[in-house]
Amino acid sequence: MCSELESELTPYRERAYLMGGYVAMFGGVFAHTDCQVPEYPVLYIETPKGQISSHIHPDDKDCFDGLKVPTVEDYPWDGHSTAEKYMRIQSLNLMIPKMTYSKPEYGNP
Repeated sequence: MCSELESELTPYRERAYLMGGYVAMFGGVFAHTDCQVPEYPVLYIETPKGQISSHIHPDDKDCFDGLKVPTVEDYPWDGHSTAEKYMRIQSLNLMIPKMTYSKPEYGNP
């Protein structure tokens, strides 16, 4: 049986939750900078590997509650492509230290 949370998850909502982890580490801002879909805020995060951004469905902004993400009227996009964004995320993930657990069945990083 699915939990209530699982039944409400869409791929967009899942991405919003994951992007929230990067916001927690590096901060972020919302901006309505895409004139093709002005109702979807763009989340911008400046990381040590470069800017990453994602459109966030308006219904998923609550995934960022408590993270204090301000809305900025105009925020500069650095022109990265989707492929560049994911290359930056991949190299960023390699920088994040692996967490260790006391139970050996979880393996050693």
